[in-house]
Amino acid sequence: MKRVIAVCAMVAAGAVLTAGAVSAKTINMKIGMVTINDSNHFSAKWMKKEIEAKTNGRIKVGVFPAAQLGKIPRQIEAIQLGTQEVFMIPPGFFIGIDKRFMVTDAPGMFTDENHATRAVNHPDFFNVFSQIGAKKGFVVMSMWGCGATSIATIKPFKKLADLKGRKIRVLATPLERAVIGSLGATGVPIPYSEVLPSMQRKTIDGVRSSIGVMHPSKFWTVAKNITLTGMAQITCGSFTSTAWLNKLPSDLKKIVMDVAKASTKHSGKWGYDLTRLAEKRWAEEKGAVVNRLSDAEQKELISRVKPIGDKILGQDPKTKDIFALLKKVAAVTR
Repeated sequence: MKRVIAVCAMVAAGAVLTAGAVSAKTINMKIGMVTINDSNHFSAKWMKKEIEAKTNGRIKVGVFPAAQLGKIPRQIEAIQLGTQEVFMIPPGFFIGIDKRFMVTDAPGMFTDENHATRAVNHPDFFNVFSQIGAKKGFVVMSMWGCGATSIATIKPFKKLADLKGRKIRVLATPLERAVIGSLGATGVPIPYSEVLPSMQRKTIDGVRSSIGVMHPSKFWTVAKNITLTGMAQITCGSFTSTAWLNKLPSDLKKIVMDVAKASTKHSGKWGYDLTRLAEKRWAEEKGAVVNRLSDAEQKELISRVKPIGDKILGQDPKTKDIFALLKKVAAVTR
C-alpha cells in the first residue's frame, strides 16, 4: 500500500510539473511588415519591448520589416491561417477580402496624420471597422495616421498637366485608380517590394504613397522628384490572427490587446513626425527635389479628387454605411 501511495504521489507530482512546463512555455509572436524604419516598424518594436516585459518573457516577439516574411498577399494569408501572428499594413490592402477596408483612403477625409488617428480611433468607427475581418481570420488591434499621400516621380511633377499619360504605382483599389486617373495618369497596382526595381527599369514613372514610407525605402535614389499633394491620408493598422489570439491564455491575450491599443498614441506621433522628417531629409539627398503645387494647381487637384470618395464609396451598397460613419467621426474629431 505504501508503494502504491508513493507511485501515485510521483505521478501527481509529474502531472503538476508537466502542467507548469506547459504554462511556462514560450509563445512566439511574429510581427511582419513590408516597409522599414517607418511608423509600422517603430510601432512593432515598441510593442515587442512592452509585450515581452509585461508577460515576463512568456511571449517572445520577433519583428520582421522589409517583407522578410513575404510579400503582402502571403502575409495576409499567413495571419488568416494563423502561421503569422501580426501584420502591420494600411487597410486598403485587404480589399480582396472586403471592400470596406479601402474606406480610410478616401481623399479629403482628414486634415493631417493627427486628425486621421483621432478619427479612426473614435469608438463608433473603430469598434465596427476593427471587426470587419473577424470571420475571415483576423481583427484590427490598433490604427493610426501614418502619412499624407505624395507622388514620387522620375521626371518632375510641378503641375497637373505633367502627370498626363504617366504610369503611377497605386494600391489595387478602384478608389486609388480613380484618384490617379482624375489627374490624367494611369494607376498601376504592383507589390510594394517591386516598386523600386520597377522604377529602375522604367516600367512605371512613379509611385503614390507616403513620403514617410518612401524615403526610408530609398525611392529617392531613382525617383528624385516628390510632390507633396496632401490629397489624402494613409492609415496603418496592426492586423492580428484570430486563430492565434484565441489560443492565448486570457491574461496574455489581455496584455497583447492592451499593449496594441496603448501603442496608438506613439504610432500616431511617429506617423506625423516621420512624415515631417522625411520631407526634410528628401530635400537633403543628392539630386533629390521636394515640390509643391501652386495654390491654383493645388485647388484644382482637390476639386478633382475630393468627390471620388462619395462617388465610389458613398454609392456602393457594400461600403456606403461605413463611409458615412467615417465621415461622421471625421467631422466630430476635426
